Amino acid sequence: MNAESTILGLDHTGIVVPELESAVSFYVRVFGAEVVDREPETDVNATALGLSGERVRLRGAFLRVGEGLLELHEYLTPRGRATRRTCDTGIGHVAFSVKDIDAACAHLERAGVQFESAPITVVSGARAGRRWVYGRDPWGVTVELCQHAS
Repeated sequence: MNAESTILGLDHTGIVVPELESAVSFYVRVFGAEVVDREPETDVNATALGLSGERVRLRGAFLRVGEGLLELHEYLTPRGRATRRTCDTGIGHVAFSVKDIDAACAHLERAGVQFESAPITVVSGARAGRRWVYGRDPWGVTVELCQHAS
């Protein structure tokens, strides 16, 4: 079997946050997300998560953002590290498609997202005209905004 016959597509992106309700509120208010499901506080199989020997208790929420899904989890036990760098191995960022990157940046800055630079425009190649920018949400998650060339 090859990937073409088994992989249907990207299902969701998971983000660990230090406090679920404030993160849900932020993504609903700032990104226009809609809560589609809640995961109540529950114990989870630690071995399945790669945390053998630890007690894992968490709660979560699924949010729809346009056509995509975000899964937010708050780990009650164990508690994770507070920050990671964009270049650290693992998920580097979550990207959101926008119509007007300048307006989106202004909106997100007012909501507490800190951008690393002004939007960058790709000047050549297959993605010429595409604009992008990286920022961090209030919990340090790197988010990218992408405005595709028209």
